[in-house]
Amino acid sequence: MKKLTLLFCAFLFCVHMSQAQTDAELGVLSIGLVVSDLEASERFYKEIIGMEEVRQFSLDEKWADDAGASNGKPFSVKMLKQKNLPSATILKLAYFDQMDKKPDMSGVDVNAGVNYLTFSYGADDFEAVVKRIEAAGIEKMGWVSRDRYRLFFIKDPDGVFVELFGPPEK
Repeated sequence: MKKLTLLFCAFLFCVHMSQAQTDAELGVLSIGLVVSDLEASERFYKEIIGMEEVRQFSLDEKWADDAGASNGKPFSVKMLKQKNLPSATILKLAYFDQMDKKPDMSGVDVNAGVNYLTFSYGADDFEAVVKRIEAAGIEKMGWVSRDRYRLFFIKDPDGVFVELFGPPEK
């Protein structure tokens, strides 16, 4: 009887977990990006890239010390999404009282690690982001146009490469 009860409990737990874990909870939940100038980065990701803020929070010294990720320094985070959908990856703009920019990179091949972010757009949104980039005078690092897609790279205010990917030209 104990074995049957344990099996039944395990079954109920599995059913509960499968219902609790939807597609929106799978995959990359968020990407943390430490920024040197919150206002410039927020403007870039909202006004140029087209993201929207979904939440913000601050973490105190105790939390920072317990987490072990920021040498005990408190910090704040603004969470952005390209589309406010449950399954959309969140970009966390993390900022401290003082943060220096890292040295400028000439390409994504210079250092190991996360050196670029990719954003995908539908046709109308891709055209709109291209116009916003041009209006802001942001330099395109190149342009690739193929039968099935178009893409190009720009840099954010901290020099992180941003790849913009869209459908082919009509």
